[in-house]
Amino acid sequence: MVLSIEQKELYVEKILEIAKYFDNFCSKHGLRYFAIGGTAIGALRHHGMIPWDDDIDFVMPRPDYERFLMLSKKELSSQYDIFEHRMNKSFHQSICKMCDANTSYLDSWRYDCVLGAFIDIFPMDGMPDTNERGRIDYFLTYYQMRRIAEAINTHYSFRDLLGAIYHMDIIGIKSQIYSHFYHLLHKDNDIYIKCDNYLMRYPYETSEYVAYFGTNKGINGISKREWFNDYYYVPFEDFQVRLPIGIDKYLTRVYGDYMTPLPVSERGSLHSFGYLNLNERVPLNIAKSFSR
Repeated sequence: MVLSIEQKELYVEKILEIAKYFDNFCSKHGLRYFAIGGTAIGALRHHGMIPWDDDIDFVMPRPDYERFLMLSKKELSSQYDIFEHRMNKSFHQSICKMCDANTSYLDSWRYDCVLGAFIDIFPMDGMPDTNERGRIDYFLTYYQMRRIAEAINTHYSFRDLLGAIYHMDIIGIKSQIYSHFYHLLHKDNDIYIKCDNYLMRYPYETSEYVAYFGTNKGINGISKREWFNDYYYVPFEDFQVRLPIGIDKYLTRVYGDYMTPLPVSERGSLHSFGYLNLNERVPLNIAKSFSR
């Protein structure tokens, strides 16, 4: 599904409203959070969303992330809902999505639950206080677990397996076997609990290095915790978001010259829209019938 200009504008309006509510919620409860990735770049370069983006990403130190999940069960407005693997058994990801409860979003018919227009909230965890090689190895070990988890997030067909075998796609074959195994045994979220336990081995507050493991930029996401010890507000559309005091060091490490926009040929959404309804939350079977 390709969004029209009008649909994209309406979708962006929805996620900006979620972001504003999230900022107010965190301020009310004394929770730390920071804009990260493309959201941070948008704040610094465009004072808002990157014009060709349709995504808002925030990161929270693990203690604040866990407290946010706990508080959301009792104090979140009914206009919003939270999807997280321990709170929603049909949600198979290692992050949290805060959604508009009166909208519907389905990435693909292969997925198990209908979200709403959403923002992404990632935990930031501590790293071992070893040498750089040790931290890289720790990070890469997690990424191996995450690849299995991402495979489980998808329902594959027998035709998919035949295609992987035909193309000698060894990684694809392994991913599909893992997916079928976990789904058949109804242990879809076990791997995410394993991921959580792994990431929380080193407490955030006492680690010299931390990592936002949700980034697709790999080991460049390893940062000094002091870069996130404080924050400042910057304009973002019609409100303000928090940036960590070391955001320039972080973004330079991850993206290089982040103030220079990407070439036109590389611009575009990272999300697919299998189904989108900005007026109501619909059942899974209805969303899937439109997304095939």
